[in-house]
Amino acid sequence: MTTKTRIEQAGGVLLLACVLLVPAATVQAQTLDEIIEASLEAAGGRDAMARITSVKRTGSSTMNTPFGPIEGDTELIIIPNQKVYQSLDSEVFQQTSAWNGTAAWQSDTMQGTVDLECAQAGNLQAQTLLHYFLPFNTPELGQAEYRKLDDTEVEGRPHHVVGVSVGTFEIEILVDAETKMLRQVRFEMDNPDGGTVEATLDSLAYEAFAGVMLATRTTLDIPGVVTIDTTFTTTELNVEVDHSIFEKP
Repeated sequence: MTTKTRIEQAGGVLLLACVLLVPAATVQAQTLDEIIEASLEAAGGRDAMARITSVKRTGSSTMNTPFGPIEGDTELIIIPNQKVYQSLDSEVFQQTSAWNGTAAWQSDTMQGTVDLECAQAGNLQAQTLLHYFLPFNTPELGQAEYRKLDDTEVEGRPHHVVGVSVGTFEIEILVDAETKMLRQVRFEMDNPDGGTVEATLDSLAYEAFAGVMLATRTTLDIPGVVTIDTTFTTTELNVEVDHSIFEKP
């Protein structure tokens, strides 16, 4: 037996041993239904989410722009499955945006108040959901189509990928294969210089609030435009909300 043959045989034995040592749950491919239901359960479950009537969050944000970083305060108010309002206030830049249930708008010190459409409006509407998979098999929360895509890795960790289509707005949702938590959302946005770019929204540092897991840090990266790193320091649930904030000024 040659040295090459011994190495090949040893490699084959090692590979077989590795396969036998991998837990069956890791090897077995998961269906779309299994991925979605496991992620919803890991986040607290549908029942716990249904008991939340409003979410008010405040914190700080850093906008990394081609002109340097901009520090500011941020506020996010959600009426689950219905409306969302968010604001960013800094010394050099103020911006508010909202989805009022039927339409989206944005107002800032650079371009005034404008209507939002396509990806920007779809992204705001999606933020009304406490979990992106809530409309799955629940059409009263919105007509969305789900499909399983090829798995991938994020920072060396395996992730399931689910494609979601709401009309012409499409996103890819990455779910950590181990924790079952939502890790990243990918979607295309128009680039101010023309064309489109793939934006990514990462959800990090989850904490439990009334039994529901919410990310206390998010990072939105729009390549060549801006990266927004947000940390929420306070979260209040089921508080009264002035619904006029959702309407276009």
